[in-house]
Amino acid sequence: MSTHGSTRAVIFALGGNLLIATIKYIVAFVTGSAAMLAESIHSTADSMNQVLLLIGNKRSRKRPDELHSFGYAKEVFFWSMMVAVLLFFVGALFSIYEGINKLSHHEPVQNALWIFIIIGSSIIIEGKSFHVAYTEFRKSHHQPVFRAIRESTDVNLVVIILEDFAALVGLVIVLLSTILALYVHPLFDAIGSIMVGLLLLLISIILIGEVKNLIIGESIPRDQRNKIKQIIHSHKEIRHINRIQTMVMGNHRYLVLISVDIDDDMSGYKIEDLVDKLKAEIRKSTEGIENIYIEVKDSVRNQ
Repeated sequence: MSTHGSTRAVIFALGGNLLIATIKYIVAFVTGSAAMLAESIHSTADSMNQVLLLIGNKRSRKRPDELHSFGYAKEVFFWSMMVAVLLFFVGALFSIYEGINKLSHHEPVQNALWIFIIIGSSIIIEGKSFHVAYTEFRKSHHQPVFRAIRESTDVNLVVIILEDFAALVGLVIVLLSTILALYVHPLFDAIGSIMVGLLLLLISIILIGEVKNLIIGESIPRDQRNKIKQIIHSHKEIRHINRIQTMVMGNHRYLVLISVDIDDDMSGYKIEDLVDKLKAEIRKSTEGIENIYIEVKDSVRNQ
């Protein structure tokens, strides 16, 4: 997955959410719908999400320096955590609060036609944003969706996919709650707001868990790790793999540490050639491996 594709999805989502948020606020003011106000806040939070992700993208491309010799690629994870904690979480709590407040002060929804118009328009815009992010995501992730999200290191696309999914589900909730508020009881408008808040809370918890694993130092995906093992085993001079340690250093950027036992009769220049070949083949097989450290041990001396 290229950084360009990820940035494209973020920018597309930002434009869509700004447009949707503006229209939703106008409709929420005109109709007095608590559920629509919750959705307005949701879209505002989504817009702020993309701004923070773009900041993280830019800062993660800073060159390594004396203080950060491995670069700043992990900074994108920090900004993604800010998205999860400050925006999803705050948006969720506000939506739940607004819904609870409306439970005791519920009023009939007015000008409901505008709500249905904006819901239909928003579903089209959010659906397009989700399609763009999902298409970019699927270019490099071919596993089942939930497994791919769990194993992905492209946190930008994971955020966009999760928030667009939440937006689409939230719009369906608002649609149903508005219909029930009109034809059954106005109380359903408040219930819709609470349900949107709970949805945001769930997405926040999922995203916090995913980003936490990346910040701690998640390993390279299993299929790519297996490719590295196959490359090492393809060299007959290598007797045994002592260990392979990998860590995500940013969006599709990895650190790889390898320790191997080799034939005891290998000379110094042959060992250097072997190490160079291994590094070249591993980098060719897996995009994003920037730092590879290979420890070579004599198999006889280590018995």
